[in-house]
Amino acid sequence: MIEPRETVIFGEMFHRRRMLGWSASLIVGGLAGEVLAQPGQIVHVGFLNNYAPFSFVDHDGKLKGFDLDVMGRISEIMQLTLMPVADGMAVLSHKAKNGQIAWIGNQLLLTPENRREFDFVKPAYASIQLSCIQHDDDSRDFLSLEDLYGKKLGVLERTGIEEQSRGVVGKTVMGYARIEDALRDLVEKKLDVVLEENLIADYYIERHQWPLRVAAPFAAPIAVGVPIPKGQKELQEKISQAIKMILKDGSFKTISEKWFGYDVSRARVGHAMAS
Repeated sequence: MIEPRETVIFGEMFHRRRMLGWSASLIVGGLAGEVLAQPGQIVHVGFLNNYAPFSFVDHDGKLKGFDLDVMGRISEIMQLTLMPVADGMAVLSHKAKNGQIAWIGNQLLLTPENRREFDFVKPAYASIQLSCIQHDDDSRDFLSLEDLYGKKLGVLERTGIEEQSRGVVGKTVMGYARIEDALRDLVEKKLDVVLEENLIADYYIERHQWPLRVAAPFAAPIAVGVPIPKGQKELQEKISQAIKMILKDGSFKTISEKWFGYDVSRARVGHAMAS
């Protein structure tokens, strides 16, 4: 069975938002204090531009996403006007270095490396787990890579999860440039299983109304949080209080249901359990 530590490695290599390794020195230390000192001020927050459903530029050219909506509500509570800055990792890193963004709007893994670079806001606003995605009519239980030996397994290509899966499962692992394509092949029963984060799978299942389910978690929940520049305690507390408020006042649930069809602040076993 994959141990939680290995799952975190999967997550770090699997998704771009969690591969951020920016130095805390890249973000201007005084910026957060200036933002907090001036209610109504525009705050520039960085978002990945190709990371559906969390933040992405849609066909109409507009930035959309779950994390964007969450940060929009958080900014309202903090009496700030959100100005999203969307781009790839390299450009966002450069903007952070020049003090052009105040914080990162996508949650990152709480790895030791990231903890050395950033402080993190608690609580996290989404429960994230690496899970087996299966067809609705497939009742088999897969709880480890060993259980998948001989099965046709779809994964995102050029990732840690592909490398480790091939090492255990072998030639029946199929890598995909887009996880959406892997899920589509699963719908058509060209695959037995897809390994993916629960929220990304839930997004595509809900969006396309596919006959798929997020099965039992493959490992423990992945710890994530909103990254804040080191030493910005006041900013960290303000965002923390705003997150607690949206979890309590129902606004987070509304945003969550819009993107995933259920409240993702609460872990669940499978897609079919959505209320």
